[in-house]
Amino acid sequence: MINFMKSKMNNFSYSDWNTYFKQNDEHRLVIPFENDTLTEGEKKLIFPSICQFERGEHSDGKHLIRVADIFAGKIHNEDYKYCIRRFIKEENAHSGYLKQYMDHYNVQAKETVILDRIFRQLRKLAGLRCEVIVLVTAEMIALSYYDALKNATKSTALKAICCQMLHDEIPHVMFQSYTLSHFKNTFYIELIRRTLMMAASAATWISCYKVFASAGWTFKKFVGANFYYLSHSMKLSAD
Repeated sequence: MINFMKSKMNNFSYSDWNTYFKQNDEHRLVIPFENDTLTEGEKKLIFPSICQFERGEHSDGKHLIRVADIFAGKIHNEDYKYCIRRFIKEENAHSGYLKQYMDHYNVQAKETVILDRIFRQLRKLAGLRCEVIVLVTAEMIALSYYDALKNATKSTALKAICCQMLHDEIPHVMFQSYTLSHFKNTFYIELIRRTLMMAASAATWISCYKVFASAGWTFKKFVGANFYYLSHSMKLSAD
């Protein structure tokens, strides 16, 4: 599990986050495919879940941009508009990394993933806070998934992708948590976040448990890691 509570990013303003996303975009991953091989067993193990996460990372962000622009107007901070657009671009870069890996092994992308569809519908139920709560939940689960996936095979290309994902998703959790700190934190909101995390963790485990098991993760470890990140996010959201 990754401890990001002491990161200097936890003190970032939206101006700082805008600078961070801009600079991070200048250092995109070049996937080291040279001599990368997978056995047929490894392909069957990893690609069903990779296809799901590739779909989940990709988005046009129309609803997020719309509610983010409204929020930016309310707090009188134009930097947030640019942050969100750069964040969406970075998420699509993640989808691109996974798609390159899938293409390298001639794996067809999925047009529809049930869990992804549910997440997208939940994000659109209300305004920005609802959108961000669902997003940050998915990002915390992604931290656990990519941590496990990087140890599921000996593929150097996949390990490089997972390390890049972890490098980017940690700041994403801090960024989204900072946004949630602009809203009133109540017992009801915390209950919603805990319930969503439990439901999302269970659904992800059911669809991806083979990858976690191959990396030595139990369901208890997976849920524990996700709630560990959630506790950090809720603390940052309350500050």
